[in-house]
Amino acid sequence: MKELLGLCQDALREAGEAEVEVVLSTKQRGFARFAKGELGQHMQLEEPSAVVRVADGRRIAEATTSRIEREAIVLAIREARAAARFVPETEGFVGFAGADEPTGEDPPRFARSTAEATAEERVDRLAPVLERVAKAGFFSAGVLETRTSAVAVATTRGVARSHVSTTATFKVWALETPGAGGAAGYAGAVHRDVEALDLAAETERAIAICRDSRDPGSLDAGTYDVVMEPAAAAELVEWLATIASAAPEVEQGTSPFAGRMGERITGDGVTLVEDPLEASPQGLAVPFDREGVWRTRVPLLERGVVRGVLYDRLYAGRSGTRSTGSSLMPDGGSATSVGACAVHMAPGTAASVDELIKGVDRGVYVCRLHYVNGLLEPRRAVMTGLTRDGCFLIEKGKISRAVGNLRFTDSFLEGLARCDGMTRERKAIPTWWSEAGASVVPAIRMRGFRFNGKSQERPQPAGK
Repeated sequence: MKELLGLCQDALREAGEAEVEVVLSTKQRGFARFAKGELGQHMQLEEPSAVVRVADGRRIAEATTSRIEREAIVLAIREARAAARFVPETEGFVGFAGADEPTGEDPPRFARSTAEATAEERVDRLAPVLERVAKAGFFSAGVLETRTSAVAVATTRGVARSHVSTTATFKVWALETPGAGGAAGYAGAVHRDVEALDLAAETERAIAICRDSRDPGSLDAGTYDVVMEPAAAAELVEWLATIASAAPEVEQGTSPFAGRMGERITGDGVTLVEDPLEASPQGLAVPFDREGVWRTRVPLLERGVVRGVLYDRLYAGRSGTRSTGSSLMPDGGSATSVGACAVHMAPGTAASVDELIKGVDRGVYVCRLHYVNGLLEPRRAVMTGLTRDGCFLIEKGKISRAVGNLRFTDSFLEGLARCDGMTRERKAIPTWWSEAGASVVPAIRMRGFRFNGKSQERPQPAGK
């Protein structure tokens, strides 16, 4: 959006400081939420944000404002300038990005149908969803969101970038009861074009999972082969990217990648790539980072071997390399950080999840995970969490019955070393920590995954 970029540059000129970076963003978000089978909340939100950084030598201070006006941005610059005198020096800082930063071709990220979607259109799209879930005998909950995002970055050294994108997100739950305690099935999809979302197919999936999840039995803690849907696998892939791929964690020695460049650390079927410029509908990331550096494709793991690390300008300078464009966009005024926004896991050869299940004699089929914690032992990528929205026992290559939710604790890297199956089809799952992109992952099968908590049966009514 050229108007946003022009505002950045006007504020820089008026402020008159020597070393400044300005990031302006606006989000126009339209929501239609539903719960207990009824539409209940319609919102149209405007979310403006300005984040400025000012450097006094190697002392860097940041200020934020939600007013996208020249006067407010100039005031934020002056506030940051005053604060910069009192903060510690940042080792390795060599200035903000300049006009010599390489650029590239914008990947497709915009759909007019999403940008122009109205509240009435969102409701019309959801009406068949609510009707179908009710007809199946369940309660529906979820949301349809359409979002238009614009971002601009400019520095006193000459960087000038702007970008506009759209995202449409659909989430639906089919619930056995209107509150907690019953069976639940989830499905969802994300795309830049709201018209490309297949709400009917996702709704049928949520209904099927809920129907099959009723009356779960218990399952003892133990080591089981596990088949994970993309939504479940993405939780672990995101955590792995968070603890392993970024330069700060590598420098500190907590990353599984630290000191292991070129070494195999997991199974040879595992390839992870940070691919923020992906041009297919699965690509959602802004093509440049919060510093205005054009993002690059970075192989992280190649057939189980460590190949790459993500850098911003600061850590690249410390390491004698170039930034990979991995300084994350400011989110709510947070400080700059380094990380992935578009991790793609290479597909496998299985035609379907059913094919993965057929290869399991006795194991667990997991639809989703939550409460995942990947900080237990980062060096080994030990993680813990719970299943949710569909957990089933597999016996002799078939799903035999629903089981109550289970807690797992295991090393994801070691689990991937025992991974012997992935689907050809992959799904884009929006990243939970930011709105910058999505993880693109297949369904996966891992052998001998450790579940360390017995699942709970649903309490039976008295007299049964």
